[in-house]
Amino acid sequence: MTSEPQTPIKVFPDFSDIEIQMKPYFDELLRLNPPQGSEYNFTNIFIWRHLYRFRVCRVEDTLCIKGTDRSGIESFIIIAKDADAYMHTVKYLAAAYQREGKTLNMFRVEERFLELLKQVFPTMTYENDRDNADYVYLAADLTGLKGRKYDGKRNHIKKFKGKYVYEYADITDRLIGDCIKLTETWYTMKNDPSLEPDVIATKEALTHFAELGLKGSAITIDGVVKAFSITEPLNTDTAVIHIEKYDSAYEGIPQVINQQLCEHVCGAFKYINREQDLGNQGLRRSKMSYNPIFILNKYSVHIS
Repeated sequence: MTSEPQTPIKVFPDFSDIEIQMKPYFDELLRLNPPQGSEYNFTNIFIWRHLYRFRVCRVEDTLCIKGTDRSGIESFIIIAKDADAYMHTVKYLAAAYQREGKTLNMFRVEERFLELLKQVFPTMTYENDRDNADYVYLAADLTGLKGRKYDGKRNHIKKFKGKYVYEYADITDRLIGDCIKLTETWYTMKNDPSLEPDVIATKEALTHFAELGLKGSAITIDGVVKAFSITEPLNTDTAVIHIEKYDSAYEGIPQVINQQLCEHVCGAFKYINREQDLGNQGLRRSKMSYNPIFILNKYSVHIS
């Protein structure tokens, strides 16, 4: 039985706003049933709660996070202590929605749960959500960058080191303000209003850095933060990289910050999850260029 959260979470059909004080309750369930997908993580749900309009309720011990995906469809993410609790909750929600003549929509469903759902709901429909598939790498590959397939990455790093005098630093309280400034500079340089939710999420992560249990790396030049990256454990053998920001005026800096984070912060993990590309083809090429060991598929599910 999980402990009661410090901030009470309402019972379905009522919903509560996502609050930082709920983190221990989320973490306890995720410890009991370790996730694979990057969305099954309190930090991601908390920092993106404004964009996706996330709210949460309970069905017994299970957490039901309701949000709106990019197409505007109201959908659920379910966080349960085990597969039985997961299926019990989906059955409960599906019955409640069916009584009202509605379809129960779920998004970012991991493949291990999709197979269980197909057995219980043979008439349900589902789609592979490729834009939200996670890219998963061997930590040793991203740290060492060994072999011909990483020649380009090593060359970028060599050029950066030959051109700039830089310092590495773990992100601590003294660097939080500088990381926020770089985030604002990054947004100005991108000149793309659609990236405002990204800025809001990044600032949320930095503002609540310690409370969320985050770790990170920064690259400074002349004492000014020019790149940073933020991570935390996703499960016992996988680190998830939530955020990476850099000043693109410095050639090679994205390759440097990625390698340095993996070396200094993620060394204890076997895998590194660098999350999804959201359908951005440039980002997709970049993530593929690091040679993922596998791509973690996720699905949208519809139960009528």
